[in-house]
Amino acid sequence: MGRYISMFFLTVFTGILLMFLILLVLGDLVGEVDIALCILFIIFGSFIITQLFYIIELMKKGRK
Repeated sequence: MGRYISMFFLTVFTGILLMFLILLVLGDLVGEVDIALCILFIIFGSFIITQLFYIIELMKKGRK
């Protein structure tokens, strides 16, 4: 279970880092609401990615 928690936080931190790098390139075109929505989408997307890895692992165990 710890592997999936670390995978979740890794994808969250990577997504937030990429978001801020893109914001640095674009300049000050987005507001606080847009940043909050981006962070929410990153968290939900990371959760979905982590759950997909968990489901794939369960399917591999089911075949054995």
